[in-house]
Amino acid sequence: MELIASDVLKVIERKGVDALYHANTVQTACTFLRQGRLMARGVVADRGLPQTTQQTDVLDKKYGLWCDIFLDGIDIHERARKRCFYGPVLFVLETKLLSQDTLSTVWITKKNPQSWSDGQVIADRYFGSLQELQRDYKKTDFGFSLVLRNIGGVVRLKPFLERIVLDNPHYADKTGGVQFFSQAVGALKASARSGGMGNITIEARSCAGTCQCQSQYKSMTRVVLDKFFAP
Repeated sequence: MELIASDVLKVIERKGVDALYHANTVQTACTFLRQGRLMARGVVADRGLPQTTQQTDVLDKKYGLWCDIFLDGIDIHERARKRCFYGPVLFVLETKLLSQDTLSTVWITKKNPQSWSDGQVIADRYFGSLQELQRDYKKTDFGFSLVLRNIGGVVRLKPFLERIVLDNPHYADKTGGVQFFSQAVGALKASARSGGMGNITIEARSCAGTCQCQSQYKSMTRVVLDKFFAP
């Protein structure tokens, strides 16, 4: 249910949330940077802009989320110690994004919409009050996503974007011609310059030894890597 964004900010900061996160593919991230905005998938589609398909698209349309923007209170890759299936590009945003005048309310899911089922009522899917949020919200629970609704499906990146964290799959083809990480960095920087954010920091992700992301990337085919890393 709809909660006052500034009140939600106070609660989640007390729960240890010190940044907001959005993960996506290189192609979709480049679109965001060129436009200077995070954009809902439905908005990107309506404008005919490039974006990568996601396995959640069918459910997003089914449950009325197609024109909403999702943010997390935790770096899921770091916490789960495996790659984020939404993509290797992580936007790290200041929490004060929730205090801007154009964003008065926010919704917070109780479970990832992939786990929703038909017949549920709204109270099954979203936190209904600040009291409930204060009692049950846990920073480490991946199901608790902040959903920005009724804002036209866009939210500006400046001045809230702190940095971008990019996975490195350590992949080069047999000819040595394709270096996915370098290619992605170049595309992201060019897109950021186009969108008036030429000074953006792009940080290579550094993982703990127990992280599974490198073995996951090594098992991918070139076609699948292209989907996530090609601009």
